[in-house]
Amino acid sequence: MTKQQNNREKKNRAIIEAALELFTRNSWDSVQMQDIADDAGIGIATLFRYFPKKHLIIVAVAVEILTGELDFFRDLHRRTLPGIEKIGMVFDHMNKFGDEVSLNQAKFIDIFDANIGEISDYEVTAAEYFKIRNEISDIVSVLVTEGQADGSLPGGKSVTHEIMTMINNYGLFARKLALMKSVLELETNPDGDAQLKILRGIYMERLR
Repeated sequence: MTKQQNNREKKNRAIIEAALELFTRNSWDSVQMQDIADDAGIGIATLFRYFPKKHLIIVAVAVEILTGELDFFRDLHRRTLPGIEKIGMVFDHMNKFGDEVSLNQAKFIDIFDANIGEISDYEVTAAEYFKIRNEISDIVSVLVTEGQADGSLPGGKSVTHEIMTMINNYGLFARKLALMKSVLELETNPDGDAQLKILRGIYMERLR
């Protein structure tokens, strides 16, 4: 990598990291391009050279967050564990209760997914994002296949779809509980952690 390429990469990283921090702490509508430039330590003209449109930065942040998720699934796939244990670890990973940074990032992805259709030519603009999502789904499918091969997960073609549904539902429920944490603290049993343990137990028992 040349010095010029290295400097360009550093500026690109600074922009994405600044935008990630701003977008996950605020609504992206309230964040201005100048805010991102200021936090990245660059001029507004430089920012527009890298990202001519705000939605391009939003997509870049979504890719950044999802890349972190992909790293988790890749690492999990490399581990030597029974398939059912790996699925249990996926549930644990989806639990954002008490982790404000991860929760804010998950909220960003939820909003991004809900509004992605508003991005011009989103299938092309967010192609990398969709590629990562598909790779994560492919890894989960492999985890299920390997779990069936080692005998820790039940057989059948529908099991992969069942597990995908469980993971999605568990993640949504975990994020909802995390968002309701203040309310749940005022209520009696069961608290958020207990509810997640119950749901995890139901799903894991279904897979045994």
